[in-house]
Amino acid sequence: MSFRRAPFSSMVQQHTFFQSNPGRPVSRFSPFSNQRSHISSSSVVSCSLKPQTPMYLRPATFRAELSELKRWHLWAESLASSVGSSFLVQDNGPDSTLLLRELNWLIEDAVETPEALSSNSHADGTAVSLRACLDDLYSLWKQRIEVRRPFQYLVGCQHWRDLVLGVQEGVLIPRPETELIVDLVSDAFKKDYQLRNGVWADLGTGSGALAIGLARVLSPSALVVAVDLSPVAV
Repeated sequence: MSFRRAPFSSMVQQHTFFQSNPGRPVSRFSPFSNQRSHISSSSVVSCSLKPQTPMYLRPATFRAELSELKRWHLWAESLASSVGSSFLVQDNGPDSTLLLRELNWLIEDAVETPEALSSNSHADGTAVSLRACLDDLYSLWKQRIEVRRPFQYLVGCQHWRDLVLGVQEGVLIPRPETELIVDLVSDAFKKDYQLRNGVWADLGTGSGALAIGLARVLSPSALVVAVDLSPVAV
């Protein structure tokens, strides 16, 4: 199994986490899941709500023995495999193949040295650094299988176009189809350059995906305003 991550250059806008991912060799969309353009956010933000930092950006402050991590991995694989195609038949949900792929992504985000799981040695006593404690990893994967919590909410992010966007409950997960809107706008600009001027509004911005995508296309002349009433949106 592969746990390779493409390099990222970090960009943080207010309390929204998003990163450029120019390599983007493999889309991580799960279906059951130096620019001068300005982005203005008009969300109503509650001070009691804290944005969730995407798991892969958290410091690896937790430790676990490699043997314990491998035991969790075997349990998680078994749980995913037990699903088979039952979710797919029931409501077109994820099958075991997709869930096992998501498990690899979770390991990639949560384990500082995920390649350690690929070794054949049990390495008793060897410690591994984690970005979430082992108990949380058990809990998160149970949530994914037993209550079908979207994978993007487990890890706190969604890969969209060449970006990685922070998402959490209360924010809709951007879908690949939304990328077509940015492509349509880009094509329109090529036909009429004047469309780049003025103010563009993304009403109900949620994760900010459209606003960020449009701002990158509109650079450097336009102003993009992102508006949402939700306290957990951008």
